[in-house]
Amino acid sequence: MTPSLRYGLQHTQKLTLSQSQIQGIELLQLSNIELYERMSQEMLDNPVIEEGLQVKDDPVPVPESDDSAREDRAVVNLEEPGQVREEEYNTREDELPSDAVRGHGDLQRRNYLESAVADRETLKEHLLWQARMSAECGGDLSVYEAIITSLDERGFLSRDVPQYAEEQGISEEKVAEVVTALRHFDPVGCAVSDVQESIEVQVAHFFPDDLVLARMVREHFRDMEQLDYDRIAKSLHIPVQKVMEKSHCVQGLDPYPGSRFATGSIIYVIPDIDVKLMGGEIIISMNDDWIPRISINPYYLSFLNKKNIEKNLKEYIQGKVQSAKNLVRNISSRRETILKVVAVIMAHQRDFLEKGPGHLRPLTHIDVARETGLHESTVSRVTSNKYVQTSWGIHDLKYFFVSKIRSAEGEASADYVMKRITEIVREEDHGNPHSDEAIVSILSSEGIQIARRTVAKYRDLCNIPSSSRRKRINRLKTEENL
Repeated sequence: MTPSLRYGLQHTQKLTLSQSQIQGIELLQLSNIELYERMSQEMLDNPVIEEGLQVKDDPVPVPESDDSAREDRAVVNLEEPGQVREEEYNTREDELPSDAVRGHGDLQRRNYLESAVADRETLKEHLLWQARMSAECGGDLSVYEAIITSLDERGFLSRDVPQYAEEQGISEEKVAEVVTALRHFDPVGCAVSDVQESIEVQVAHFFPDDLVLARMVREHFRDMEQLDYDRIAKSLHIPVQKVMEKSHCVQGLDPYPGSRFATGSIIYVIPDIDVKLMGGEIIISMNDDWIPRISINPYYLSFLNKKNIEKNLKEYIQGKVQSAKNLVRNISSRRETILKVVAVIMAHQRDFLEKGPGHLRPLTHIDVARETGLHESTVSRVTSNKYVQTSWGIHDLKYFFVSKIRSAEGEASADYVMKRITEIVREEDHGNPHSDEAIVSILSSEGIQIARRTVAKYRDLCNIPSSSRRKRINRLKTEENL
């Protein structure tokens, strides 16, 4: 069949989103901090947008003082908001009390010091400084630099010795010599491949004469992790008490020696929504008082009424004004949608607001979407990157969505099941802890049907060790107390 060109008509239906709709979807999934950054960028890009005055719903009254003090205050002209009489600013600094002038200077200095950022030394800088002191020649220093700059934040090697040798064009013996020296730099235990090797290096450095401890770490590292001291004692033909004493030495070592130089930034969370239970009523408010309100500059609107304005300029201003209107409308819509979704979520999780963690009810995005009349994807966007301040702490909004588990009473939440597992483990016999199968039986007797692997999953989420490990820990605690 030979290819050919053919003309024809075809009718199709296509659904497309406008720029305003796309912007509304993007704003929904932003947190308040991200929204503020987006608004700041929009104010830079769009000249018709200006920052409006922040209006407080319930202003705090200022207590009245004596008449003389009131006369000294700046008088605001109510007919022209934002303007203060010029004579009120004529106060000279030399007319102020000396304490006020000195206090102002102290405040400026304190603000400067508080804004100063300390320059912390990194792991690579710390090791390179020692390498410069130890390298015998420039060639050795280049090998030191190649290895040090490739270490991860834990201080571990990212490549094998043969790879370093091939990259630097030197023998593997030379690389191994540099790596051995690096391992005894401060902090001891860097330039290794894993945790066990790091502990071996630290034991050899800090306990050079303890051959038993070195053998324990070299041959029974996994047994030490599992607290299987009986097996270690039997293999090394030493008392269990001696094994416990040696293990205490290892507990004082650092498995990731480079981590203390890590410069990871601390992420501070600012709640987007504040939820309170007052007098049996759920009060929800947006924590956005600090976000500036935006408006359209009337100066540019007046241009559109002029008859002698250039066409290109008029079209430009019209486009920017429409863009500003879309932004204001989408921000308002975002606020209303968030409050609507949070209201439904908190109505379902009223028990949590009253009693705290462990009392969440089963809830899914579909449930919220059905009650709010929104699409499930919209609910997902609303709950992304949002934090809620409650009487029980700050929680991610997704925290309030929990899965359903079958029970005799109809349904139970995963949050409640994890609470029950924690309580069962807390009340168990320390000498004979409950296995996962035993916990399944206890929950089944309470009408909660759950699989053993689910119990193991929830136990791990609650940071509860296995029954065998709990038994060893309890026994060691008992022996240490004797």
